[in-house]
Amino acid sequence: MIGGRTQLWYTGEMKIRLIAHSGFYAELPEADLLFDYYYGELPVPDPGKPLFVFVSHRHADHFSEKIFDLAEQTEQIAYIISDDVPLQKIPEKLRGKTLRIGAGETREIGLEKTGKSAQTDRQVRLTVRSFASTDEGVAFLVDLGAWRLYHAGDLNNWHWEEEGPAWNADQERRYNKALKQLAACVAADGKQVDVAFVPLDSRLGASFWMGMDAYMRTVGAAHVFPMHLFGDPGVIRRMRHMPCAAPYADRILGTGVEGEEFEL
Repeated sequence: MIGGRTQLWYTGEMKIRLIAHSGFYAELPEADLLFDYYYGELPVPDPGKPLFVFVSHRHADHFSEKIFDLAEQTEQIAYIISDDVPLQKIPEKLRGKTLRIGAGETREIGLEKTGKSAQTDRQVRLTVRSFASTDEGVAFLVDLGAWRLYHAGDLNNWHWEEEGPAWNADQERRYNKALKQLAACVAADGKQVDVAFVPLDSRLGASFWMGMDAYMRTVGAAHVFPMHLFGDPGVIRRMRHMPCAAPYADRILGTGVEGEEFEL
């Protein structure tokens, strides 16, 4: 328990922590991953274990320059940052540790292990594929060892009630196109997504469920963590009780409480 506010579910080798909003910290045997941090308690890097830090886009609720402070605590760090984030936001001394990535790319990154974890295999290699967002930046499909993770960033079916039918129809078309590309990538090697982080935003009103439902039906995941809640964790309970969610309701994890952890 962290500060009296963390709940734990034990089922295996990966630990997932919701930091806040769309920010998650994933601890894997090979390395740790930090996604879209913008506020909350920054993780303390594990000495000798590589740390990969992801930024899906430049919006203030997905990117804080505080992530660059982590490089003062570990040398084994790499930043994978959407290329819509201005270059001047990245400290010059860390640009050699930063991969700026646009939509539709597949890149491989390697970091060396140190300490006891380096005795059997010194290098950790991560593969990241990027997909165009329906808003800003990219979504990430990440392969690391036996695990595959997906972080949507702001890739979602942003079906706003105040927008007209044509705008919303275009959003849905673009979202479905991205999901089909993602599903094809997943199907190509037959390796399912183990953990997905997907927006579930009640500000969309009656359409709040559409993006997550389309993702789970088109791509799927063994576990899905709702994010981008904008202070309304009750939307997770509402999603679980939607008739459309019946085939995957038991795979929706979390209560939206900041700091809660899961072991998968």
